[in-house]
Amino acid sequence: MQKGDLIEIIAPGSAAPIEILEQGVQTLKSWGYEVTYSPDLLKPEMYLANSDEYRFESFKKAMTNKESKAVWCLRGGYGSIRILPQIEEMAVPKNKKLLIGFSDITSLHAVINQKWKWPSLHASLIDRLKLGKLTPENTAELQASLLNIEFSALFKNLKPLNAAAKRNKKITSSVIGGNLVVLVSSIGTPSQINTKDKIIFLEETGERGYRVDRCLQQMKQAGLFDQAAAVVLGDFINGLESDGKDMVPDTLKNFFANLKIPTFSGVQAGHAEIQRPLFFNTRSVLTCGEAPQMLIYSDYEIHKPRK
Repeated sequence: MQKGDLIEIIAPGSAAPIEILEQGVQTLKSWGYEVTYSPDLLKPEMYLANSDEYRFESFKKAMTNKESKAVWCLRGGYGSIRILPQIEEMAVPKNKKLLIGFSDITSLHAVINQKWKWPSLHASLIDRLKLGKLTPENTAELQASLLNIEFSALFKNLKPLNAAAKRNKKITSSVIGGNLVVLVSSIGTPSQINTKDKIIFLEETGERGYRVDRCLQQMKQAGLFDQAAAVVLGDFINGLESDGKDMVPDTLKNFFANLKIPTFSGVQAGHAEIQRPLFFNTRSVLTCGEAPQMLIYSDYEIHKPRK
């Protein structure tokens, strides 16, 4: 992208106050972008930003708009899964562009990465930009991820969670995934993620230990870990028990201890304070062993090793 490019904002999931939308627009404009959104974007129906029909048409219009270079989601919440059947029937748009968002937007990433073969960006939503919660360093990295085609993000000091992660090995693949509960909700549907030879990224918020384990067990029994290259975990927060105890760390440790593929925690992406940009379906290099780290590029072809 370049300064002056057009970004279109959509709300495929839950609603947000109009003030958040307007102030998020001002943030993007202060970064040098033009911004557009439908005046009917926010007409809440129950817990949704608008009707299913409207939210799908809004998504379709934005992704096929020849004038915009990126589509940025207002917030997550819930709702994207309801429009997946219509999205699955769409023809792949001719002009590739970048979808930005996370949490509930995990559903949309899966379709774009797998069916359309496009990269996408797991990064802060518009409502978080409005709240001004990103650190200066986080903001600078997010802006760089949009402007610099040579952009790469290095995630250092990853924590091995099993024996496979401690063996010296370098895995070159691409990252897919997102929010744990959203991913699990797609199992058995046409939008179920294909994990073969991929690095699976997972994050979650507000789910207690047994609920996290339930989702992981379902992924395991559905075979999603069988042919994957590795697993990397982002933030798992706000999952306290009624007595205030956090059982999620031990849940993750116990589940992944015997997994045969390398698994690491420590990726600074998810619902916590630091939300580093994480590109999906681009070239990624995961280094296992003594100094574990993951390097994710913004593009695949540009960063292919030369023969």
